[in-house]
Amino acid sequence: MNSLIETLKTKVPYLVIQRFNWPGIEAGKGFMVSMYDDHEEAFFHGSQLGAKEGKLLILPDDFEKIESLLQPGSGYRLFVNKLKEDNWNKRMLKIYEKNIINYLRAKTPFTRHDKIDINFGIEFGRVIATISNGEKEIITEAIKLIG
Repeated sequence: MNSLIETLKTKVPYLVIQRFNWPGIEAGKGFMVSMYDDHEEAFFHGSQLGAKEGKLLILPDDFEKIESLLQPGSGYRLFVNKLKEDNWNKRMLKIYEKNIINYLRAKTPFTRHDKIDINFGIEFGRVIATISNGEKEIITEAIKLIG
């Protein structure tokens, strides 16, 4: 935590922080943090946020706006927007397999005979799932698929 705080205070000029919903995280307690060196990228990401979804912070001036989230025992969970693992997509499919199958059966036109590809990615701090059978494609928030 100390290294994250030091990075935020001294090395990253722009930070987009937004609400982040995920299974097992209490509503309103999860946040996705995206760090930027580039002014235009940061402001573009910030412009993609909905009302009360999050905000763009310019550091170190705005650091006090997130300081309470970083305190030990605050109950808040921060996730840094960095996908380091190459097998992240496979792990998501394995961990949430039952939820994904239930979603596909209940909320999509796909049948059990369709060969379906599911890819997870992050767009503007939101985890997105792309579901395709080669002809039809559905893009949805991953929380709907796995939640």
